[in-house]
Amino acid sequence: MFEKYNLRHADTVDLFHLELAMIEKGGRFKKQNGEFAGEGLGHHYREAAKYAWPELRWHHWNDLILANWVSHRYVGIMGPTDSGKTNTAAWMHLLTYYAHPTCCTILICSTTRERLEDRIWGEIKKMHREAKRRYGWLHGNLIEGKQRIVTDDRDQITEGRDFRNGVIGVPCKQGHSYVGLGDFIGIKNKFLYMCGDELQLLPPVFIDALSNVMKRSGGHRKVTGMGNPKETTDSLGRLCEPSGEHHGWDGGIDQSPKSKAWETKWPSGVCVQLCGSDSPNNATPPGQEPIFDFLIAKQDMEADAKIWGTDDWHYTMFNEGRMPRGQGSRRVLTRTLCVQNGALDRPIWQNNARTKVAFLDAAYRGVGGDRCIFGELDFGIEVTPPEEASASAIINQADRERNRRQIMALIDMMVVPIKSESGVAIRQQEAEDQIVAFVMEQCISRGIPPSNFFFDAGMRTTLVSSFGRMWSPAVNPIDFGGPPSDRRVSNDIDVLCKDYFSKFVTELWFTVRLIVETKQFRAMTEEVLMEGCQREWKMVGKNKIEIETKAEMKEKTGQSPDLFDALVCGVEGARRLGFRIQNVREFRANPREQAWKNEVRDQANKLWHSKQLSYR
Repeated sequence: MFEKYNLRHADTVDLFHLELAMIEKGGRFKKQNGEFAGEGLGHHYREAAKYAWPELRWHHWNDLILANWVSHRYVGIMGPTDSGKTNTAAWMHLLTYYAHPTCCTILICSTTRERLEDRIWGEIKKMHREAKRRYGWLHGNLIEGKQRIVTDDRDQITEGRDFRNGVIGVPCKQGHSYVGLGDFIGIKNKFLYMCGDELQLLPPVFIDALSNVMKRSGGHRKVTGMGNPKETTDSLGRLCEPSGEHHGWDGGIDQSPKSKAWETKWPSGVCVQLCGSDSPNNATPPGQEPIFDFLIAKQDMEADAKIWGTDDWHYTMFNEGRMPRGQGSRRVLTRTLCVQNGALDRPIWQNNARTKVAFLDAAYRGVGGDRCIFGELDFGIEVTPPEEASASAIINQADRERNRRQIMALIDMMVVPIKSESGVAIRQQEAEDQIVAFVMEQCISRGIPPSNFFFDAGMRTTLVSSFGRMWSPAVNPIDFGGPPSDRRVSNDIDVLCKDYFSKFVTELWFTVRLIVETKQFRAMTEEVLMEGCQREWKMVGKNKIEIETKAEMKEKTGQSPDLFDALVCGVEGARRLGFRIQNVREFRANPREQAWKNEVRDQANKLWHSKQLSYR
């Protein structure tokens, strides 16, 4: 017998098996006599890895990853190219499976089947073969064609093989479209782990699936995502977003060239940042080959700096492993702006006197995979917060009436179903009729008159006529591609919108930002917020502001901003129906400046009436 970890063991015990048993027990547990056994999960994972793969080389990067991975549930790992993220994630998840082979499901995700093979799945297969060669008793049978390692073997025919226990490779992209993880998220097991490699390239379905993974009671759940930092709004940026204490990505999180970890917005969440300037190879003596030939080295960074320069996003992303600068500076919206101004909060209405607005962003030709979005938003008076009510108690009733705050709230959004016969392309007129019928049914059931319905009619004149023919001519078309309006931009920017924005659609998007800044927007969803945060703006001719095109957004994000385009229709409709933005004063033109317009209007009326037929 011998003693280890405050436990007595037979001298024939396999030390690797002992470390796996300690991992299975949680790394540290209380014995019957009240004493504790074990050194913690981090210690036992490290020791187990040494037995399974003696060739593993240790440095402060994989130590930092391991220490945070075992102690958190949502783990984001961002770093430069060749930082060992994939290798470390591979052996950590394999050891988890080895310790719980009969009650563990591990989903390994990447963009395509080929990318899985090239990166993390290929690494997992290699390391599993090496471990099985050293320890033949280890569980795990590789099914190459299915990209799975399962516990049950082929001989288990009488009861059937259970494919839930094991490691499963999941490509998130099939052909040219992304697929959800719903088929796998429904798996029920005591241990359910998700790992996303190249997370900055994975679609939002990975992040959207997290709530389904984590909301189950009981069992053990963990999510790991890793990649090169590219966008604060992509899947990696969302998983690694700093907590409210750090004020999100816009709060100025420490971006010094030193590897570090910070708490994220997710419960028990952490981001581990590996900085290229802090590479373990920095300890290499001058003139010698790097200590770790598989990690980024100083000479690699110097070579890329000559190509890109140290301020270029390529260098920041692939060499430093830091989020490129200015991520929020040219965005229409930022998450921090919405959170700080209550845009995600639920509305607290003062009464039932609210105006309902319906809106639509139409799409029916299937171009670029655009969705046809219908929604509703309401506006009315918000209950005055206690601190504001006490501050306003000293002013008279008339002033209080003028200072009542209007808010608008997003009530609902949905995709309009457009059905076609199997294998037959749907005709435009047929699609338009289906859209109109759906909108009519929704508006009637919600008590919204056609005069309170607004939709983008740019380049869709036939849709306008369909609404007039099937429902009512009182509906309100909006031309996104038209010129900006004569409204003032805001009290702070005393310029007309037509002199400040290049297109009307840009004005519409920035109007939503303005309403958020005045704390007048409520109930925005995460999905809508994400589209608003992804769209960038630029300066064009005559120093006017213009948002990037749909085509540019599709190339960058993989989808069209249909939800936010639909929302801006509703916001414009609310303004036309009486919603007032607090820091935009009404434009009152000088009567003298309007005299010439009145003369032209009178001349036009006379000319119009002179050509009309009259009945005697």
